Order: sequence, then C-alpha cells, then structure tokens
Amino acid sequence: MYSEEPFELLDCGVISGVTYRHLQQAGLAVNYTGIDIGEAALADCRELHPEAQWQQMSVTDLAFPDGSFDVVNCRHLLEHLPYYETAVRELFRVARRTVAICLFQVPREPEALLRRETANGYIWLNRYAPLPFEALLHSLSESVETVDVTADHRSNRIYFCTKRSA
Repeated sequence: MYSEEPFELLDCGVISGVTYRHLQQAGLAVNYTGIDIGEAALADCRELHPEAQWQQMSVTDLAFPDGSFDVVNCRHLLEHLPYYETAVRELFRVARRTVAICLFQVPREPEALLRRETANGYIWLNRYAPLPFEALLHSLSESVETVDVTADHRSNRIYFCTKRSA
C-alpha cells in the first residue's frame, strides 16, 4: 500500500474533501473516488478538486463491483446511520485489500441509538457496543488492528482491517 504505484481508494462520507486534501499533501499516488449522500458537499468538492471522482450515493448501497478498490475508507460516517451492519458489509464487498473505519466515539456500553434534530433535519448519533461491532469486523477480516486517537477533545477509534481472502 505504501509503494510508489497508485492505489485505488474509495472514501465514504467526504464532507469537505478533507481526506483527499491530506492524501494530496502527503504526496501519495492515489486514484481517488469520494462518495457522499449530500449533493452540496459533493458540489464543493468537485469545484475544489475537479481531478478527483465525486459521486452521490449511499454507503449502504454502493454502486461498484466487488473488489473495486484497494482501500476503502469510512471516516466518521457509521455513527450517523441508524444501523451499521449493511454499510460495513458493503465496505468489505467493494474492498480488495484494506478497510479503514474511524468512529468519533469509541464503541462502548450502553449502546445507544439517538436521533437529534438539526437545522437541516434529523441526524443519527449512535454509540455502538464494542462486542457486536468488533465481532462483525473480525468475521469479515483476516486481521483487525485498532488505534485510539484523541482529536478535538473527542475519542476516536480507527480500525484497520485486512480483508479475508476469498
């Protein structure tokens, strides 16, 4: 993954294109595709970075063939879905090698499914219990590594999953 050869990356939930900018600043050779359900976010990304691929779609129904991307990145998205299982399975379906998932809140007990109203409608803010979430990752992965990072006064957990060979 760290070679000079370009790799195919799918970034789910692009927000403002921050992951793409970080990859460019790091000088990584990447064929980048970013998806989001929000057309306004994608329009901003297309304007700032027309050289990348930006598509509107849901992480629960990815319109890509199996094994389309070397790396699939899902950063701060699963917490905003009412349920994560379908999305996680889709991430693994379209990955060839690696799935990276970053959650705002380290999964913990008690599990909570919250819905909050915002100026733009409702958003989900979920806390997933660690055992079922991590069991799903292990069932789909050859290996799972975790890294805990504190950023902006929040606990973040990053899961690096190596996809199980077919």
